[in-house]
Amino acid sequence: MREEKNRKNSNPERNKNIDYRERWKEESRKMFDSSEARKAVDNVFEHETKKALLKLGDRKVLDRLYGTIESGKESLVFLADTPEGERVLVKIYMTQAGSFRDMMQYLRGDKRFRNVKKDRRSVINEWCKKEYKNLDKSSNVVNCPEPIAYEKNILVMEFIGEDFSPYPKLKDVEIENPEEAFEMVMNGIEKLWSSEEIVHGDLSEYNILVAEDELVWIDFSQGVHVSHPEARELGKRDIRNVTNFFQKQGADIDTDKALDRVFPDVEGL
Repeated sequence: MREEKNRKNSNPERNKNIDYRERWKEESRKMFDSSEARKAVDNVFEHETKKALLKLGDRKVLDRLYGTIESGKESLVFLADTPEGERVLVKIYMTQAGSFRDMMQYLRGDKRFRNVKKDRRSVINEWCKKEYKNLDKSSNVVNCPEPIAYEKNILVMEFIGEDFSPYPKLKDVEIENPEEAFEMVMNGIEKLWSSEEIVHGDLSEYNILVAEDELVWIDFSQGVHVSHPEARELGKRDIRNVTNFFQKQGADIDTDKALDRVFPDVEGL
């Protein structure tokens, strides 16, 4: 019995897991604003995600997490505070995301991520890193959340809202001047393509916030480099999405002309 006990005590990996569980039990009580928020993480995410949250705490990126404000098939989004009291968003990608195969396709065609391992965890972690990089580049030419940090499958970014409420999405706002708003979006699409060589890839009235008189783009996880084989098709889809929306709002705009602004060398539009 004594030999068996000594073998267990001499197992560094086992001891590391014990230390992690004890630390998570202690630190998560301080980290989460409510038992409901803590349970949301405990019930959905596995050990590696919890370790990443602890690491972000050690890095002085996160101090306190509140409840979820949005959930989807690939991630949960939490409100949080930094140690300085700044309100931020924490986007945690689920390692069992149902869109795993689609993620691999987007990554494989992007020259920035050609050497990604094919196991699920590596793909999810790179997906998180990709959104961080897309936000970082896109912030040079469009209004979007400032990326703050990432750790494995967790992305921390600027919160676009007030107190505990994000600003409304474009789909939920009455547009006073749809032509002017459309022109703002098209200018952003053009600049992303020509200056930063990025395509948003999922742009629509669902992924644009209205912050007073500004339009703020969000959800850049599907964004790809212009060298991606599907980049033009994704860019054209973005343009069609926003054109259709603003046409329904009463804007007098032509879809083909909008497409030709960004892709003048593409035939058969």
